[in-house]
Amino acid sequence: MTAQPSHASQHFFDANTLPAHWQRLHVLDCEPLPQDPLLLQGWALLHAGDFEKAELTGLSAGLPGISLANRAASAYATLIESREKARLDLFQRIQARSRAHAAEEPDNPNAWFWQGYALTRYSQGIHVARALAQGLGAQILTALNKTLELAPDHVYAHLTLGSFHAEVIEKVGALIGAMTYGARAETSLAHFREAQRLAPDSAAVMVNYADALVSLEGEARLAEATRLYEQAAGMTPRDAVERLWVELARTGLAL
Repeated sequence: MTAQPSHASQHFFDANTLPAHWQRLHVLDCEPLPQDPLLLQGWALLHAGDFEKAELTGLSAGLPGISLANRAASAYATLIESREKARLDLFQRIQARSRAHAAEEPDNPNAWFWQGYALTRYSQGIHVARALAQGLGAQILTALNKTLELAPDHVYAHLTLGSFHAEVIEKVGALIGAMTYGARAETSLAHFREAQRLAPDSAAVMVNYADALVSLEGEARLAEATRLYEQAAGMTPRDAVERLWVELARTGLAL
């Protein structure tokens, strides 16, 4: 994993200034504000776009830094890494770390979330039908439902569950998806609506919701999906991670 200086130069945060911005920066993941100056600096690196240093800082802090390491690696794998094998390797690494984290801190919602998120992205990479045949669907649902049991307002968990249901339906069909895996369009859309309610000005919410609408209903929801992409593309990002989501929306509109 390599740093992205072009993104890191856009936003400046440090351990002293970050707490004042913490709530708006963490509306999606419900991560509590750390008191350790090392962790504060690590999170500042993430929000400034230096994902490699943020991950290493999180790992150097031990168990309290695992969520930082996983979020940094996930941002890089999801929004920057273009090599599929490298992406899958990163998601496997995140999943292994978060699984161990959940064993140590079973009441930590992000220990469960990053496990579910990494498995969801890994499943998309190897094809969802293959992942379901390997039993990964049950692991994903367990991890993400546990996240929401511990933190009902976890926006990322709502987004990921919504995407999972939509992806299963798109790949195996509504009937098999519902009967075999419990995947339902109405469940997917309910999670996205809740994410939108909790974070109406999030580019990540807009982009993921738009993609799910097209996956579930195709041309019938294309205009609505396009409007969501336009909203995301016109946003002023709050940090380097959101800047990448805004750039993704702009790229999607240009295609």
